[in-house]
Amino acid sequence: MNAAIRRATFLAFAPVVLLAQNALVNVKGTVLDERTGKPLGYEMDMVIISEKTGKKFVVKVNSATGEYLQPLESGQRYSILFSSYAIYRKQTSIEIPPLQKFKEVTFNFTVRSLQEGEPLAEVRAFAAQGAELTTEARAAIERVLGLLKENRQMRVVVELAREREQPPPPPVQPRKSTPKKPKKGKKASAEPPPPPPVPQPPAVNEQLYAARLEVLKQMFADIRDAEIRVQYRQGPEQDAASAAPNLRILTGPVKSIFDE
Repeated sequence: MNAAIRRATFLAFAPVVLLAQNALVNVKGTVLDERTGKPLGYEMDMVIISEKTGKKFVVKVNSATGEYLQPLESGQRYSILFSSYAIYRKQTSIEIPPLQKFKEVTFNFTVRSLQEGEPLAEVRAFAAQGAELTTEARAAIERVLGLLKENRQMRVVVELAREREQPPPPPVQPRKSTPKKPKKGKKASAEPPPPPPVPQPPAVNEQLYAARLEVLKQMFADIRDAEIRVQYRQGPEQDAASAAPNLRILTGPVKSIFDE
């Protein structure tokens, strides 16, 4: 075989030899809850995508042990997306160096679990007697909307305080009449003072509450499955002059929307 033929034969088979150098490896490890350091205890998927070929692998994580196992080709970088109704969505990546022999490679990960009742926002959303959201409240709600769009099974509870109506002005006290002098030989009879009026707590301004609630519902209207994932409830009563937060948003029940 002359030199030209040998050179052509080498070039034809060289790419195959180079590809064969990247052996398959078993990628394994654990995925634990960063809050507790323990397995999540809920169903969870790892979606692994080759950044070179775009090939996708959906890997089930053992809910009891947190363990996973997936064969992958070495010499590549992979994006990993963790998804479950019980966690905050997380994306990361790994890189496996080129290997010529089969090997087991360990990568451990943590995710952050969702916990019911965790505060997401607590702001003074409406000024006294007003139904227009403050700038601070809009920014806080936008952050929550971002979480809901990123975590498509996450639920929230929107708690709106109820504002009491402005108390009426105090009644005008009548002038005290000068008591008549008793006639000679008669003692003046002491009249008992009238009982003090019983103060009545101001009623909740239901019309204002309804207007504010409608504003909030409009903010969450574009969220997918909002009728399931966004719950509204009445908060405590507040005086109109109060400066306390009148809007709280909390994480809701941790369960799949498919359980409805």
